[in-house]
Amino acid sequence: MKTICQFTLVLLALCLAGCASSKNSRITQNQALFNSYTPAEQRMIRTGQVAVGFDQDMVRMALGDPSRETTIDTANGKQIVWEYREIKPSLGLTLGGGIGTRGSGIGVGTGVNVRPDRTKLLKRVVFDRHTGNVARVESYN
Repeated sequence: MKTICQFTLVLLALCLAGCASSKNSRITQNQALFNSYTPAEQRMIRTGQVAVGFDQDMVRMALGDPSRETTIDTANGKQIVWEYREIKPSLGLTLGGGIGTRGSGIGVGTGVNVRPDRTKLLKRVVFDRHTGNVARVESYN
C-alpha cells in the first residue's frame, strides 16, 4: 500500500511540473509573435497575467486554452467570454478482499475522479466583439 501512495504522489508531481512548463512551450511555439510584443507585455505573459487591450493570442500564451468559451449580451452588444477553471479531483483508495472455495485474495486500488461540478472559477476574460481585444478581466482567486 505504501508503494501505491508513493506512485500517486509521483504522478501528481509530474502533472504539476507539466503545468508549469506548458506556458514556456506556448511561448516557444509562438516565439516570433511573442518577440513582436513590448517588453512589458512579454513580462506579463511570462508571469501569466492578462491586461485590457491584449488580443486572443496574447491571452492564450499567458493562460492557455480556456476551460469554457461563451458569448454574453451586454449594453455594448455581444461579447466573447473565456473562463479559466481549476479542476478539483477527488482521490480515493479502495481495499477489498474475499475468500472462496478455491482460495482467497486481497486487492488494493487507487483512483482519481474528476467531475464537472468539482471545478472552481479562477478567471474570466471578456473580449470586445468588435476589436477582439480584452475589455475586462475578472479574477476569483
